[in-house]
Amino acid sequence: MKLYLVRHPQPDVEKGLCYGQTDVPLRKGWPVHAEKLKQHLYQRIQQDDATFFHSPLERAAKLGVFISQGQSQAKDALKELDFGCWENTLWQSIPRESIESWFEDILHATPYQGESLQALADRVWTWWLSVREGAAEHLILVTHAGVIKVLVSLLCQWPLAQAHRIDVGFMSVTELYIQDDYISLKRLGAGDWVV
Repeated sequence: MKLYLVRHPQPDVEKGLCYGQTDVPLRKGWPVHAEKLKQHLYQRIQQDDATFFHSPLERAAKLGVFISQGQSQAKDALKELDFGCWENTLWQSIPRESIESWFEDILHATPYQGESLQALADRVWTWWLSVREGAAEHLILVTHAGVIKVLVSLLCQWPLAQAHRIDVGFMSVTELYIQDDYISLKRLGAGDWVV
């Protein structure tokens, strides 16, 4: 199986805004770049042997429906981390002590009163285990940076506490090859079609 993890397009929000599970609009013009992304994917997959899933949050759902030609299914497990009271707040406005306390125990701490990184990992991994067997030859997930970082870390057996070091741009594709217990990371956060 080939697993493609696609991050949503850039949202139309103030730079530096923590938005997590908040539904935010997309920047104008996103379909132009999405068409290039779709062409890139369809050069690598056969649509009749592909399954698409997306986060129900609008920024991922729109792209998922677009690139799958309406065949993608929404899954709550693919939502971004819930940042609780930090949502809709500029990162620079969050007290430094709160961010430091989060980083002291990034797996379990929730100074924002939302979902911990470990809870996100548990949610995503439980869903992954339920779909990986019997999946199509190509599995495409349109989701968020947090989900991609967590899933790549879990699949590659990297320390989850270091997942924040993975950088995936908007509308980027991360590609993994999976056969039984063998997993190979082929591309990480590639996005040649985005200007």
